[in-house]
Amino acid sequence: MIRINLLPIKEIKRKLRLRNEVILFAASFLGVLVVLGAISLGMAQKVSALTEEIKTLEDKRKSVDRIVKQIDKLRKDKKTLETKLAAVDKLKSDSQLMVHVLDEVANRTPTASMWLTSLKVSGTSMQLNGVALDNATIAQYMRALEASDYFGPAELANASQTVVAGQKLKSFGLTLAITPLQPAPPAAPAAAPAKEGAKPQ
Repeated sequence: MIRINLLPIKEIKRKLRLRNEVILFAASFLGVLVVLGAISLGMAQKVSALTEEIKTLEDKRKSVDRIVKQIDKLRKDKKTLETKLAAVDKLKSDSQLMVHVLDEVANRTPTASMWLTSLKVSGTSMQLNGVALDNATIAQYMRALEASDYFGPAELANASQTVVAGQKLKSFGLTLAITPLQPAPPAAPAAAPAKEGAKPQ
């Protein structure tokens, strides 16, 4: 009797189905890996692009910071120069004022009947000390100083008798307020001449 080894049809179908499932799972898993790889590559490219953009923005920010610092330094330098310029202008104005003040004192001091022994300026106040022939000369000198546009009222701080070369004279001290001249207001513009032939209103 001849025996034939034939596999059951169901067993063959089961193995074929199992093999197809394994192939399908492997293909699906490979597809998922490909998709994940593509996503990972795209994200890596985006991260690289963002990193470059961040670096560019950081460089720009540093450049802007340098410019801002330069602007702040220039502003400080400008303020310092303006302060120094104002101080120079004030010194110039004060020196010009002192020239006029000393000139006024020199012109109004009667050298024939008195002389000054000291002159001291402190802010807007001036102190004069000197020797005169008599009280009338001192009073006349005070009125002469008060008549100047550069001085306020003169105050007699002290007066006493002194002897110089055997002569009895008067030693005195005066205090004066210095009053700088104010700039004259600008002149009003002259009225335009009437046109010929114009009728009065």
